[in-house]
Amino acid sequence: MPDFRLRVFLTVARHLSFTKAAQELFISQPAVTKHVRELERAYGQRLFERRGSRIRLTEAGQALLTHATAVEQLDEQLHQPLLTLRDTESGRLRLGASTTLMQYVLPRLLPRFQARYSNVMLSLRNRNAEQIAEALLDGQIDLGFVDGRSKSRDLHL
Repeated sequence: MPDFRLRVFLTVARHLSFTKAAQELFISQPAVTKHVRELERAYGQRLFERRGSRIRLTEAGQALLTHATAVEQLDEQLHQPLLTLRDTESGRLRLGASTTLMQYVLPRLLPRFQARYSNVMLSLRNRNAEQIAEALLDGQIDLGFVDGRSKSRDLHL
């Protein structure tokens, strides 16, 4: 998605958590807050209602979520054909991994992958094993790595 602020907004809106959004995007929580505030200034409206440690979307936030989701989908539809035109070893790979694997195993493997397939856009999702299994089944990721067993009967080891 060309506007990173929208990606940050979408991530916060999906989790209803600035902390979880920061973790998923691999940026600091103050950076997440800064991007959301920039969007709020640009649109002249609050996007989230903050009550203590809980947040929820305002009416303006709900409207932006609807349209930002559509923009994200259109961006994905555009991005794939453009990558394919660039060369044959390109595309998008959405990986998910449980926390332990994300911290200790993938950092050793991903640099070699990126060196060999530099035209592949790689995105990472860090969750617990069950959330990775759900994301895989929902088509939110292409490949998942977990260090435990899934309770889902739709996945086989």
